[in-house]
Amino acid sequence: MRKCVILSFVLISFLVKAQEEVSVEKNLNSVQLGLLSLSFQNETRLDRKITLRSEIGLFSGNSVIEYSDGQKEKSFLIVPFVSVEPRWYYSLDRRNRLGKETKNNSSNYFSLLTTFYSTRTTIVNTKDFETAPSLDIIPEYGIRRSIGKRFYAEYSAGIGYRHNFFKKEYFYSIEENDVVYDLQFKLGYVF
Repeated sequence: MRKCVILSFVLISFLVKAQEEVSVEKNLNSVQLGLLSLSFQNETRLDRKITLRSEIGLFSGNSVIEYSDGQKEKSFLIVPFVSVEPRWYYSLDRRNRLGKETKNNSSNYFSLLTTFYSTRTTIVNTKDFETAPSLDIIPEYGIRRSIGKRFYAEYSAGIGYRHNFFKKEYFYSIEENDVVYDLQFKLGYVF
C-alpha cells in the first residue's frame, strides 16, 4: 500500500510539472505595421521556445544620388522585402511562473534577422533612379507583449551586417559591406 501511495505522488508530480510547462504558439499568422513598414508574417513553432518567423512586406525609405557637379537629388522609395528570423523566446517559463501572459508568444527573445530588400522591384521611386538591393543579417534582442486578445506590440534592436549588391557601371557613395543598426517598434494583429 505504501508503494502505491508513493508511486501516485510521483505520477501526480510529473503531471503537474507537465501542465506547468509553457511553449510558444504552434502557428501564428499576423499583419504587422511598423514605423516604416507594413508586412504579413507567419511564425511556426520548431521547439518549445524556438520559432521560425518568415515575413514579406513593404519598406519605405529615402535614397540620395550625388552628381559629379556636387548636386544631390533625393528619392522616396517603397521597396518589397523578405525576411527569415529564427527566434528563441527565453523568458516564457519565468513569465508563466510569475502569472504573466504568454499568449501570442508574449516574451523576451533573441533572434537572427535576415532580410533581403529588392530595390530592383521598387513599387514607388519618385525620381526613378537606380538603387542597390541589399541583404541584412542582424542579431537582435526583442520584447513582444500581447495587447488584448488579438493585438500585440513588439520592440527590437540590434547591430549587424549589410551587403549591398552593386552594379559595376554605377558609382555608389556607400560601402559594399557595411554595419547596420536596427531599431523597430511594431504593432500587429493575429488572425
